[in-house]
Amino acid sequence: MTHGIYSGKSILRYPGGKTRATSFLLPFFPKNLKTIFSPFIGGGSVELALAAKGIKVYGYDIFNPLVEFWQCALEKPGALADEVEKYIPLAKDAFYTLQQTHTTLKTKLQRAAAYYVLNRSSFSGSTLSGGMSPGHPRFTKTAIERLRSFHNPNIVIAKADFKTSLLKHAPDFAYLDPPYLIKNALYGKKGNAHKDFDHEGLAEILSKRDKWILSYNDCDDIRKLYSKFKMVTPDWKYGMSKDKSSKELLILSDDVGLHYSHGV
Repeated sequence: MTHGIYSGKSILRYPGGKTRATSFLLPFFPKNLKTIFSPFIGGGSVELALAAKGIKVYGYDIFNPLVEFWQCALEKPGALADEVEKYIPLAKDAFYTLQQTHTTLKTKLQRAAAYYVLNRSSFSGSTLSGGMSPGHPRFTKTAIERLRSFHNPNIVIAKADFKTSLLKHAPDFAYLDPPYLIKNALYGKKGNAHKDFDHEGLAEILSKRDKWILSYNDCDDIRKLYSKFKMVTPDWKYGMSKDKSSKELLILSDDVGLHYSHGV
């Protein structure tokens, strides 16, 4: 590993991931930004890109398997990669057994490895909410070596719900990429992170603070919730499909909306 090089790309496959949107999003962040926080770390594409530029990133998520994975990937990627290699070759029955038993594994490292295996071998990176991808072409030796060389000390991950992290980081700039308001259940175990998310509660909190950028799906309900704020309709590709254009909104707090062309 070359410790002088910070990893700026996600090592996870993630539904709605922002890998291909990063170049569009970064110019919206203010210049000379020192610290940001993210209440919904998810695949971490934007957060890692910012951290690779020297910005300190505090990432949070309520989904414990995801949090444990990121913590192990950041703290001991070599040991995590060694644990992941034990699953090669991965049989179909082993995949479905692991989906049911990953939380019962004894150590945090074992659980993090199981999460990564499921993520890389599941259909569209659905991990715990979908089936096994035929031939699991994304679970490869190359992917494991990317994990082994992962390095970005500018980012710290912890478990917290969005209300807690927003309160804790009241003075800090926020990037938010919450579960989208759609019918598909893609996040969490059997989609519970999608179905149970408090969209109205998030909108209420953000209406009372500044310094934030919010990524959402473009729909009437979201436009009504954030009707007082500046909205930008980007054109990028979803992280899980090269051919699928997004229908998304970028929503900006009032202070960011006035000066959104700064660029980090």
